[in-house]
Amino acid sequence: MTPYWVLFVIWAAGAIQFSRQRVDSGMEGILYVVATVLTTLMIGLRLGVGGDWGSYIGIYQEIMFQPLGFALGRTDPGYGFLNWAATRGDLGIWFVNTGSAILFMAGLARLARRQPNPWLAMLVAVPYLIIVVGMGYTRQAAAIGIICWALADASSDRVVRTVVLIGLAALFHKTAILFLPILLAPLASRRPLLAAAGAVAFALMFNVFLGGESDRLVTNYVTSTYDSSGAGVRVAMNVLAAGLLFAFRERLGMTGYRKNIWTICAALAVISVGALLTLSASSGVDRLSLFLIPLQIVVLSRLPSALSRTGRQLPSVLIGVVAYSLTVQFVWLHFADNANAWIPYSTTLYAGNY
Repeated sequence: MTPYWVLFVIWAAGAIQFSRQRVDSGMEGILYVVATVLTTLMIGLRLGVGGDWGSYIGIYQEIMFQPLGFALGRTDPGYGFLNWAATRGDLGIWFVNTGSAILFMAGLARLARRQPNPWLAMLVAVPYLIIVVGMGYTRQAAAIGIICWALADASSDRVVRTVVLIGLAALFHKTAILFLPILLAPLASRRPLLAAAGAVAFALMFNVFLGGESDRLVTNYVTSTYDSSGAGVRVAMNVLAAGLLFAFRERLGMTGYRKNIWTICAALAVISVGALLTLSASSGVDRLSLFLIPLQIVVLSRLPSALSRTGRQLPSVLIGVVAYSLTVQFVWLHFADNANAWIPYSTTLYAGNY
């Protein structure tokens, strides 16, 4: 459990120190990159960590002696390719995990860097998005990282780039394609032709990635009776961020296109509560809600500046966000039903080629 708290302290110390600086320093940028790399290695070089670890090992072993075509069809194509490349060089699962972690952390760090206090944004991500999702849901984490990259650079002038990035995310988790309408919706009134072109692209990509799996997705995400432990708490965390965005929308420093995107995300977070209460499968709502976690990162990290009259970050609000994140991590590590799959943390550095 100690490595998780060390990770938390690194980002917390950076968040507090960054809040005291008036300008961005070169040394701060270097330290931010170092902390990001260390976090990436912690995710990628884990051993036996995460509730789906056994499933991912199974996929790796199935692909080991198979051609590329089998690998691309066995799982999501991007993840299948990483496994195939790893087996060709007898590199081990660490190569797959590290490759996925690089995609995840690159996008997350880029989105955090767009916030007033990047270290605080990353700290908000540590307790659940990094530890639980990054170290547990490898494929979806890679997809979320790419989506974060798209969100960081979101602009009405970069629609093609946005579509490409979401397509890349869908190579690692097919349901990522469902995020594309969120990024395209703000264009409907301002640039209808672009919005229409984006809708066509979405329809084509949906058919490619999900067209043949619609029935399975409906079964798994809507009509099944499989419940995900703690889904209500995780959805509530998104709803908290949504409530804060609605309450301080004009003070969070968001403008135009991006403000509309985050407002849509906030609305979907609220809607997810109704879905959780009415659908028989909480696991489906839970998994799709993971794509909305970046809302927490953006909103909570902006609060210290948003609630300040001078524009400088309020120490009391900053400490409040740090305390909230600490509480989330403590509760999850000590009381989550499946936390034992993450504890103790172990690494391949002590286990050779795995």
